[in-house]
Amino acid sequence: MFKKVLLNVFYNIAIITIVLCLFWGFNKEHYSIVLVSVFALGLFIFFKLRLIKDVKQASTKKVK
Repeated sequence: MFKKVLLNVFYNIAIITIVLCLFWGFNKEHYSIVLVSVFALGLFIFFKLRLIKDVKQASTKKVK
């Protein structure tokens, strides 16, 4: 479970960093960076949602 908490922290830091890169790229008109940032943001959000689902399933198994 400790690994999943660390992975969640990593995902949060990555999402915040990617959002900052997204705004920076948009303000500086580097649209290739914006495109990569949008793709990476979607990927990390997908991974985070899967991790949340995995933790929920693991916690319900412990309760039963």
